[in-house]
Amino acid sequence: MRNKKIAVIGGGLTGLTAAYCLTKRNFDVTIFEKEDHLGGLAATFKDKNWKWPLEIFFHHLFTSDHQAKNLINELGLGNKLFFKKSPSSIFYGNRIYRFDSAMSVLKFSPLTFFNRLRTGLATVSIKTFLPWQIIENKPANIFSKQFFGQQVSQILWQPLLKGKFGSHQQTISAAWFWARIKKRSSKLGYLEGSFQVLIDKLEKEIKRNKGQIKLNQEIKSLNQLKNFDNIIITTAGQLFDKKQSWPKMIGAINLVLSLKKPFFNDGTYWLNINDNDFPFIAVVEQTNFVDQKNYNQNSLLYLGGYYPSGHPFFKYNQQQLLKKFLPFLKRINPEFKLNNNLNEVFIFKKPYAQPIMPTGYSRILNQLQKQNGKSVIANMQLIYPYDRGINYAIKIGQEAAGKIN
Repeated sequence: MRNKKIAVIGGGLTGLTAAYCLTKRNFDVTIFEKEDHLGGLAATFKDKNWKWPLEIFFHHLFTSDHQAKNLINELGLGNKLFFKKSPSSIFYGNRIYRFDSAMSVLKFSPLTFFNRLRTGLATVSIKTFLPWQIIENKPANIFSKQFFGQQVSQILWQPLLKGKFGSHQQTISAAWFWARIKKRSSKLGYLEGSFQVLIDKLEKEIKRNKGQIKLNQEIKSLNQLKNFDNIIITTAGQLFDKKQSWPKMIGAINLVLSLKKPFFNDGTYWLNINDNDFPFIAVVEQTNFVDQKNYNQNSLLYLGGYYPSGHPFFKYNQQQLLKKFLPFLKRINPEFKLNNNLNEVFIFKKPYAQPIMPTGYSRILNQLQKQNGKSVIANMQLIYPYDRGINYAIKIGQEAAGKIN
């Protein structure tokens, strides 16, 4: 009896995980990836002087990311996984405020002392006993006002919702908001050598199990895969499944600066921008999380934002976007000078990077998860209420593989 032939559309971590699980069960698996590299949103790039590659979009793990940790251990990479505390802050009112511990919340002076206490208690409530199911029919912006209070919502949460989702901010489910708080841990995880180590190991195991990986192979129609018994689709659902009303997706753009000197003076790793005048929502200095020695003693700075697919930034090159962003960098750090400090600048764009998860999303989730004939869809639109990330890319890849017999 011949082994079933399985096609996997997309060579991101979901596709790689699904293929790895299926090849372990002796299925005849072929991955089709339209790019010339694997990894999807977790793909990396490398300057010739760097020891480690760098993700094109910033990634880390939380301590509760069990699927990712279990897979990393299964693949024999557990000795490369580490967790550490790295300073996270908020930019509000033209100032940087540390915001990653109970003490830093109590010191956050833009809030009244009562509201600082309320923020801490509300956060603990979400993390310990509030189930997302009872709030998913509320918009996140309404829930944040009711649960945290008007001032807290206005200063902490509304700018982030607007910065990420723009015109969709009022439709986002409170369950998505809940998950963002629920998942966060004080320690963040990373792999020695970057997440490229995980991508490479999955590729090696798939090939060792006689799976095939075809790069530069874009699938535009499922008719191209008629000879396969089953198809796992890891791209946005609306690209191949026209029967369902898939949630809208927004894109992401990252500008990466390689600098001679650090951008932050206080060692901040992650800075949320709580000011909607800014054209980006996060500034992440990767080398305040991992050692500069792995990047030729350079400081690596991400400037990231989410944008609808028709946004003008998708037509900008790296120099044009840097010129647009530079005045805002100087607002964060008035001492920052680009001249004689910039090594290189890189730009990365993905039109499908974040699903819009509206209120009551679970009502349509079961329908979206149904297998459509011989096709199984496994993508970030199905990980509700959780958000995009490596752990859930792995989880839905494992679940998709489990649906094939």
